Amino acid sequence: MSYCQSCKCEYLEGILECPGCGVRLTPGEPAFCPSCEEEILHEVITCPHCGVLLGWKREQEEEIQCQRHETERAVGRCIVCATSVCHQCAKWRGGKVFCEEHYDLKVAFDWVAVHSASTQVDAHLMKGHLLAANIPAVLLSQHDRMYTTTLGDLAVTEVMVPKSKFTEARRFLDALALELDAEDKSN
Repeated sequence: MSYCQSCKCEYLEGILECPGCGVRLTPGEPAFCPSCEEEILHEVITCPHCGVLLGWKREQEEEIQCQRHETERAVGRCIVCATSVCHQCAKWRGGKVFCEEHYDLKVAFDWVAVHSASTQVDAHLMKGHLLAANIPAVLLSQHDRMYTTTLGDLAVTEVMVPKSKFTEARRFLDALALELDAEDKSN
């Protein structure tokens, strides 16, 4: 049995390409995380969507230890930075594993908030800076243009980057802030 990773259709042996998508078929059946039920690649040890260590992979691999408590066995990896965490260190929110440092970050699918902006202009500026640095960025906003008042958190626009680019984006924005502060002080 083979399947298409794009449309998830299964095909009989001998068919090499999905007729609907044109994508080369993957041998075997799709694999799903037992914790979050998202589709995963067969070779992963940790679910990239929820951070849980996969039991059937742990039996085949060397035990993964907590990065903070080296004598403790890890239960997962932070979905933002991939830090291995034990039961004591793991912070769970919405069925996802976080380290203590990244627990408060807003996460939507595989994107993480790197900057919160109170105005659309500020959000678009930050997004533009990130895109100029070749860091993919999108805006997540619940801003309602029908009302002229701010609605607390609903008026905030989040600048989101892929989880894999969070550290790079955070360093870039921190360096940008230092550069702008130095420029302000010199004027």
